[in-house]
Amino acid sequence: ENGVAVDASKAILTAETMEMDMPAHSEHNKQMLAEFERRRRARTLTLPTDDVQVKLKLRMLNQPICLFGEEILDRRERLRALLSNMSEEEVAAILHSDRMTQEQQEQDTETWYYRGPAGLKEARVCMADYSLRRAKLRLEKSRREALETNQQERALARQEAHKLVQTFQLHGSQVADSRPCPFAEFSPDGKHVVTAGWSGQPTVWERDSGEKVMRYAGHTAQCGCARFHPGAFVSQSRTTVNVASCSHDGGVILWNLEKETPLLTLENHGDRVNRISFHPSGRFLASACFDASWRLFDIEAGEELQYQTGHSKSVTDVSFQGDGSLALSTGLDCYGRIWDLRTGRCIMFLDGHTREVLSGEFLPNGYLCITASADNTCRVWDVRMRRCAYTMAAHTNAVSRVRVDPGGQYVVTSSFDCSLKIWSTESWQPLRHLQGHETKVMGVDISPDSKWIVSAAFDRTFKLWTAADY
Repeated sequence: ENGVAVDASKAILTAETMEMDMPAHSEHNKQMLAEFERRRRARTLTLPTDDVQVKLKLRMLNQPICLFGEEILDRRERLRALLSNMSEEEVAAILHSDRMTQEQQEQDTETWYYRGPAGLKEARVCMADYSLRRAKLRLEKSRREALETNQQERALARQEAHKLVQTFQLHGSQVADSRPCPFAEFSPDGKHVVTAGWSGQPTVWERDSGEKVMRYAGHTAQCGCARFHPGAFVSQSRTTVNVASCSHDGGVILWNLEKETPLLTLENHGDRVNRISFHPSGRFLASACFDASWRLFDIEAGEELQYQTGHSKSVTDVSFQGDGSLALSTGLDCYGRIWDLRTGRCIMFLDGHTREVLSGEFLPNGYLCITASADNTCRVWDVRMRRCAYTMAAHTNAVSRVRVDPGGQYVVTSSFDCSLKIWSTESWQPLRHLQGHETKVMGVDISPDSKWIVSAAFDRTFKLWTAADY
């Protein structure tokens, strides 16, 4: 019995000794300890609660600011996980990079708005008077239609518009330029089309015959956009401003319908001008510039009234609300902004797209707008509610431009996937898919009577679409 007890004690001692002799710092243990330490550091990190700041930190780390289906809290935890793998010095550099003194913050706030010339105040008063009259007429018309037409009649009108859309077919195609054609627009009377070309020569065409009416010469670089004056071929004299165009060298030129040479050249921007837009009154012109600003010009005086910053990257488009009181700007910084032209203040920040926003447009009702992005989607925004009302998975490639039917019944989008799509403004569902271009479609427009669509493409052509029985 004593021998058995001695052997047992040896076995226990041997077992204890063997257990103590196991390597205390194996690779597995090191990994576990490192993971515990990382989690401890992650819990001690103080992260910003503002989602915009979280996105800025992710951008500083060269990480996507938003993943598909990611919520705000998920994004914050992703930032926490990334920072927990960095050294304390690197974490401090990221988290405290935006610390400023109160004086610096006030200076940065002041630089959003620049002191304008004496004519800016007069211009704001003019736009306020114009927009108030237009808004009053629009609201009176809406109330009258609400009283005079019932729900069934409105539904029938919408069905008629959608039925017309279903009959749209390719009507004709025309070579517009010797280089890609990035832009095309109908005249206010709907019987003419103006195109921009990278050869630097904007051109006016007859819609039905496809014949060239006027080809302008004056730009020294690619012409990216050409627009008709709101009164062209309707109320505007042929000898005054009827067309405006911009180019990649920063030039903006005004033209009439009598001669091919410039009527007036506005002050050079010093950087590429991507798009221009006439104010509904016809007196003012806005330009979107690649220096991260957009500008407002008085075309009667030929002077710059406003230099507006707010975007962190190039501004891609500027468009006006139908009343003329608001402006929508979009940029390569993935954001859009809505500006009150009567005060100059930004009243809404459009945050939601994950890639560059290329185009924007207001709907005729005055309180909805839609933006098109390189993330292949379009977003509908409600200015009254200050939020995104709907997101459309529009195309399989970047959406280059969006246009709204003047009657407010449908929307047309153009895309780099070589096609156009028509959408209902009631349910935001697709109504028609138009295919005919062989290269990316860079621009689209709808005629004032809503019966024609024109598209401009990289293949140097513009195409006209209308009802099959035209």
